[in-house]
Amino acid sequence: MFEHAMHAVLPEIIAIIEIIGIIVVTVGCFKSFVQYVKFSVLGEDVAFVRHNLGLSMVTGLEFKMAAEILRTVLVRTRDEIFMLGGIIVLRALLSFLIKKDIAEGAQSGHKSITGVHIDRE
Repeated sequence: MFEHAMHAVLPEIIAIIEIIGIIVVTVGCFKSFVQYVKFSVLGEDVAFVRHNLGLSMVTGLEFKMAAEILRTVLVRTRDEIFMLGGIIVLRALLSFLIKKDIAEGAQSGHKSITGVHIDRE
């Protein structure tokens, strides 16, 4: 009985978590774009915009990975397990690479949104 209820409710929970991940990334992109335009026009450093965008992408990916982990409960075949495992590995790799990029940008402190160093006098 519990398994039947879980299989009935879990797809909706997974969909909601995936939508949350999509919303986090979308809001982060729009917010970062607005900040980028604002600070570019003012001639100020926009390095933090890249940091904020990266954080929103990582957070969104983590929501998506959480949904994929929950989806493992619904998996029935070996092919589905391999497909799901591949998706989780790719998302984890993306998350790792974005976190690494954020850390490198924070250490240098001089990168702009494009990664090009520009000295202002």
